Amino acid sequence: MTSREPCILCVGICCMDVIQVCDAYPEEDSDIRSKHGRWQRGGNPANNCTVFALMGLKCEFMGTLSDSAMSSVLLEDFKARGIATKHCVVHAGCETPMSSVLLSLKTGSRTIVHSNPNLPEMTFADFAKCNLAEYTWIHFEPRNPPETRRMMDAVHKWNAKLSESERITVSLELEKPGKHPLDVADLADVVFMSRIYAETELQATDMRSAVAIMRKKVQKECRIVCAWGSEGSAAIDASGEIFCAPSFPPEKVVDSLGAGDTFCAATIYALAHGKSLFAAIVYGNMIAGAKVGFHGYDAIANIHCDMYATLPL
Repeated sequence: MTSREPCILCVGICCMDVIQVCDAYPEEDSDIRSKHGRWQRGGNPANNCTVFALMGLKCEFMGTLSDSAMSSVLLEDFKARGIATKHCVVHAGCETPMSSVLLSLKTGSRTIVHSNPNLPEMTFADFAKCNLAEYTWIHFEPRNPPETRRMMDAVHKWNAKLSESERITVSLELEKPGKHPLDVADLADVVFMSRIYAETELQATDMRSAVAIMRKKVQKECRIVCAWGSEGSAAIDASGEIFCAPSFPPEKVVDSLGAGDTFCAATIYALAHGKSLFAAIVYGNMIAGAKVGFHGYDAIANIHCDMYATLPL
């Protein structure tokens, strides 16, 4: 970990989320009223940045955007939250990725229908324009795995010229089975893995086996983290020691959208500030559990300091 104040770059997608909160998931061909409707900026790394900004952490989003009016709204929201976007690439004539989200108050489920018809993904040539000296941590969503691997390799070569304390930490999210190959993880210092990814790609049956199996498959001695919903999360360090942390569910599930992104961001926040792997996943569970109990992300700004103060080293 660097001695400098953390500055995190998140690379991946940004989209528009249109959200309807319903008493229950609607029947097909029905016409109902929702309890509440809203739009918010979405996409995993964009959500990570929202959480970082609410915690007072300097961060930047890097991804592709269209030149549409909808993307202008997304950029304004980044700006309002103090999230840098100076390396985003704007493509003319493309549509803005959009997700329609139905949140069920009855079950706590969130159903997402995503549209992204023609917006190109970030390339290595785009990433190469960054000044890596500006960042202490870079987090990748491997939407274009070959290009993502080239980006990660560039950071690896950059780090080779620096002392250990000044190197950039590289983290990676493996979320979508069949789309995020395992070999990308060989260049990461921290790997975040979703439950569905672990169950599908690794045939893991629980969070302990998930991180243990992944440890054997990744060549680099990185830290591996896997959130397992209401059962909590597990992590394994470079030496093979496994840590498990309980979940911290709210009294009532209100909005589960982005809970995984919140867990990831909170865990990175703790690691970037020198906390142990165990303390970091505890913090991730605490913030993600609290987030599920309210709409959106803004309330994180009011709770994170008190929760962070309770953590061990």
